[in-house]
Amino acid sequence: MFTYRIQFSKGLNLPDLSANPKLADILTFKIKQKDWYIVKSKVNDTVLRKILMEEYDVAMKDVVVVSTRISFGAATTAF
Repeated sequence: MFTYRIQFSKGLNLPDLSANPKLADILTFKIKQKDWYIVKSKVNDTVLRKILMEEYDVAMKDVVVVSTRISFGAATTAF
């Protein structure tokens, strides 16, 4: 499972993601704040963002899905 922060653009009402049965199959809700959620997801960030865009009819610029895991190993390059 992946951990992500989900945030919608300012000016949009934050939908109740936990009330969506389609999302209940793939998400576990950890934290809900006024402007964002922290969730555990069975799908990666790209797939999750696409689902959110389709389910809530929002543009790509209006929903952000960011991993909460920091990986220092990803920054190294092998030559």
